[in-house]
Formats: sequence, structure tokens, C-alpha cells
Amino acid sequence: MVGPFVTQPIAPPNAPPQTDGPSEPSAAVRRAGARLSPRAAARLRRWLGRALLVVPTLTIVGVDLAKRHPRLLGFDGRDLLFYGLSVVVGLVLWSSLVAVATRTRGAARWPVRVALVVVALLAVGGQIYTFQRYQAYVNHRAVLVGTSFLPSIGQQLWFDRWTFARALLPCLGLAIAIPAFGARLAPMRSRKRGWLCLDLAIVALLLAAFVSPERGAEQGQPPDVMYVSAMGQLARARWDHNETVERVHPGPRTPEPVPKIVAKPSRRRNVVMVITESVRAHSVCQDYAEDCKWTPFSNEAAKDRIALTQMRALDSTTAISLAVMWSGLLPTEKRALLHSQPLLWEYTHAAGLESAYYTSQNLLFGNSGTWLEGSPWTRHVSATMIEPEATYETGADDGKLVDRALDDMQALAEPYLAVVHLSNTHFPYKIDPDDMPFTPQEEATGPGWENEILNRYQDSIYMQDKALGRFLEGVRKRPDADRTVVVYVSDHGEQMREKGAVGHTGTLYDPEIRIPFWVSAPRGTLTEDEEASLRSLHTTPITHLDVFPTVMDLLGLWDAPEIAQLKARVPGHSLLRGGSPVETSVVMTNCSELWACAFKNWGAIRGTKKLIAHQGDRAWNCFDVAADPKEDKALDPSACGDLLPMVEKTMGGRPF
Repeated sequence: MVGPFVTQPIAPPNAPPQTDGPSEPSAAVRRAGARLSPRAAARLRRWLGRALLVVPTLTIVGVDLAKRHPRLLGFDGRDLLFYGLSVVVGLVLWSSLVAVATRTRGAARWPVRVALVVVALLAVGGQIYTFQRYQAYVNHRAVLVGTSFLPSIGQQLWFDRWTFARALLPCLGLAIAIPAFGARLAPMRSRKRGWLCLDLAIVALLLAAFVSPERGAEQGQPPDVMYVSAMGQLARARWDHNETVERVHPGPRTPEPVPKIVAKPSRRRNVVMVITESVRAHSVCQDYAEDCKWTPFSNEAAKDRIALTQMRALDSTTAISLAVMWSGLLPTEKRALLHSQPLLWEYTHAAGLESAYYTSQNLLFGNSGTWLEGSPWTRHVSATMIEPEATYETGADDGKLVDRALDDMQALAEPYLAVVHLSNTHFPYKIDPDDMPFTPQEEATGPGWENEILNRYQDSIYMQDKALGRFLEGVRKRPDADRTVVVYVSDHGEQMREKGAVGHTGTLYDPEIRIPFWVSAPRGTLTEDEEASLRSLHTTPITHLDVFPTVMDLLGLWDAPEIAQLKARVPGHSLLRGGSPVETSVVMTNCSELWACAFKNWGAIRGTKKLIAHQGDRAWNCFDVAADPKEDKALDPSACGDLLPMVEKTMGGRPF
């Protein structure tokens, strides 16, 4: 057809409909159009590279907020400011190191990459692990105490290696991946900027290390900066040789002279004081039981024992407990007094009585040997005299010690005091691999191993009880058996993850402070009144403060007028005469001037009411241990009455 009309071609039947607009671009064209220009792509890589610089700090702060946001929200304005400034210091440190580590040239990048890995493992991974275990991070006090127990810490980490590894591995991965990714995205090419970043990192490191953490709240920094600060404070303390360093553990004593005294016991008797390590009340048979499975050997050997089932330590630290039981002083006394107050052996020496100290504990542990040096005992045996290679933690074999003590006690003239100090139930809990009634058991202490580590602990107590049972039987076969009173007590208890950890010194919950105490006295060694007094206290709340007066009373030294001035410093009372009044309020603490605490925790107790707090807490916890023995339901602090003002005044505030 001719004219103004244009003939349109006829489309095939299956052809897509035609449009008047431009045709759709192909997939290849779309992909090409989606690509950035070289300049835009370079700009994006630079921004991503810069973003990588803040990833470490953002991750650390995010983890910290997830773990303890209630505590951080409780900070006041000044504390929040210090925390914020610490975050900035950490940001400068991490970003500077990461920037240098992204370089593809220059020798400095390799040591910086190694430094990143080391700092990530220690200051982040190690802190995460510590918080999982103690609900607090490593700070300057924890580091100072920890340096005195490096073998113990290494052993603990080995036994809990899988939990430790799970905390470290993510940090290791990020420390390797971030610089590698940054080097591909936007490596630092300027050598001048690299040196500037190193200078900034050094300035940030010095600020973190040497600005006092006390300027903020307790645990008032993010974990990475807190760790660097701890190392700086440790270095400074070591350099200055200040008293903080000296207070990590007991030093040498200079006891006041005890005047000559005359022992006047109500009955002629010898006293054997058995002290065990880390044994808690609910892991033994305190009263005699026909079906006792925990401690069957002592159960049979001392059927006549009089158990006082509500005894509590005022701490969960061996050195503090021993000072309380051997001197009678409160754990809150000044260091000078704790080093000058006479111990049991000074009193017996002044009375002309023979005495002995037999211990399977390695006296290098916690500087115990220095503290006890010069004690006027007649006979003495310690761990390294039995086993030269005795470990710091569990010491020499308790079985060997009791055999040695039974033999050596024959040289003691009556009346005498013999202290037998056992130690195999300290972590990692020595066991007899040929006799383990509680299985399965493992040395691992991390989450998921609660049953296994508890079984190992019970196996250790069981093994020690074999030795204790043999010792008690040996004492009862001696010629002086009918004149010998045995007093059994533990230094403190042990936590088996009931409140988050395994071990002791971390809290003042009952697993760590409620302990067994009993007296085995043959008929006639106690007066009727003394026996009646002990039996009347079967379920009465008492504390370690009454142990020293009771032993002194058994020896006939408690009423000596010559020691009235020394006795006036001792707040406890003899259990042979009723013990301390139940309404007595007493401060508890693991932070003594005799022994530095890694993590602040203190409180007070009166009867069944107990007020405690840890540096990771937000508030005081009040419990009635009679109504709530597992301490699961904290009461309002007002329910603990005057304990709160008393403990805050004595301890100089709160631990959190």
C-alpha cells in the first residue's frame, strides 16, 4: 500500500510484545552499569579500611555491655566519664596498632601484628575468661596477687583449658583477620603516618598503664584498658617497692612476749587440733551417720564426736583463717597487729607446755613459712620434709603426714598441743586413682563440667578422710588416748560452681565459708558443763572467732591473768562456756591487711543474717541462711539491720 502509511512487519506468534520505549539492557550491561568507577571503588575501600580501625574497640565495648550492662548503668556521672575516656584511650591504641599492621611494606608491621595477637589474647580473651569465672575482670589488685601464684594460675588454666581456649580463639581469629583484611582493602602506604600511629599507640599505652584506675568506679574501665592498667600498676608497684606489694601475703612476725603463765585446765588433757583445707560443711558427715558415704573413715573413728553444724569462717582465704584461729584476732585488724599478736605456740611455750605443728602444706605457698618462722613449737614437720618436691597447691601426701605425726607425737611430754594441718583437698584436689567412689570425675572446672569436678572434689575428701580416719584410730590407741581431745575444723569451704566458680577466695557465700567443726573428747576429759555447752551449740550459728578461745580453754590458759591485756584484743568466746552471743555482729572479708585480695568482697554476719557483696555486684545482698540455705533469694538490705552501716564503716565503703 502506498501513501503516508508505513507498513509494520508482522511479529511472530511467540514474540514478546513490542514497546515504544528503548529496549531493556542485557544482564551483562546491568552488571557493568552496577560497577563503581575506579575512583568510587577506591573511596569505598578507604572507608571500609577506616571502619576496620574501630572494630576492635566497638567489639570490646559491646561484649562488656552484654556482660555487665546493669553494673555500668549504675555508674554515676564521674564514673561514666572515666569509662568513656578509657574507651577513647583504647580506641586510639587499637586503631593505631591496626593501621600499622595493615601495611604491606616495612619491618614494623610484623612486630605490631604479633603485638596485636598477644594483646588480644591477654587483654580481651583472658579478661572474658576471668569474667566467666569470677564475674569480674583482672584488675591491678588481681594481677598483683596473681604474680605470687603463677604456678597455681598456670595449673588452673591447664585444668580448664577448653573453656580458656573457647574464650581465646575468637580473639585470636579477629586479631589475625582484621589486619589481613585491612591490608587488602586499604593498606597504610605512608611511612610517615605509620610512625605517627606508633607514637599515638605509645601515648595511649602509657595513659592506660599509668593513670590510676582508682579515679573511676571499681572495675570502671573496659576490660582491655583495665588489663593494660593492671600491668602498669604492677610495674609501678614493683619499681616503688611500696606497701601494696608487701601486703600481697604475710611477712615475718615479731610477736609480743607472753609472760610466764601456769596452765590450769578443768581436766588434765592434751589437745590435738586437726585443720583441713577447703572442706565445706555439706561435703562431709558432721554428725555420726551409719550410712555416711562422704567421710566414712573419720565417721567410724570418731563416733563420739560433738558436731557444731553451723560454724562459719569469716573469709575464704587460708592465710586469713589461720590467723583468726591461731591468734584470735579479727581479720580486719591492722597488719602490724596481725604480725605482733602471739599465736597458740607462743602461749603454750610461755606455759611450759610442749607443742607441735605438723603440716602437709608447702610453706612456700603464700609465704606461710616466713610468717611462722621462729614459732616456739617443740616438734615440727612440713611438706618438703616429707616430699622434697611437694607442690605449692596440694602439698605433700596427707597419709604420709599423719603417719609421721603419729610417730613423732610419742616424743611430746604431756600435756601438749599438736596441730595437724592437712592440705590435699586444695584445688586441683589430690585423689587416689585406685579408689574413686565418685565418678565420673575430671579436673576441668569450666561450665559443663560441674558434676565431674564435684566428684573429683568428693574423691579428694574421701582420700583425705582415709588418712584422717587412720590418724584418729592411731590417737585412740596411744597410752594417752583417754586424756586427748581432738578438735577438727576446716580453714574455709569451697565453691563448686553454685555461685559461678570453682574454688575459694572469690565470695563469702556459704559454700565458701560454712565449714565442718567437731570435738572428739573421751569420757572424763570434759566437765559436765563443758560437754553440755558444746552439745547445746549443735545448730547455733558460730564463727572461727570462737576457735582460738576454745583451744586456749582446753589447754587451761584462757583465764590466766598474765595474758589479760592480750586477751582483751580477742573478741571470741570459748565454746566450752557458750561461745559468742548469737546477736554478735562480725565483719567478714577476703581483703585483709595480712593478705591482699584479687577481687574485692566483704560483708558481715549476725546469727543467721548475712550481708555480702562482691566487686561485680550492683548492690548489697542480704540473706537469712536459716530460711534460705542456698542463698537464692536476696532480701532487701534493710532486713540485715545494722550490718550495712557497720561493714561500710569498717571496710571503708562498699566493694562495688
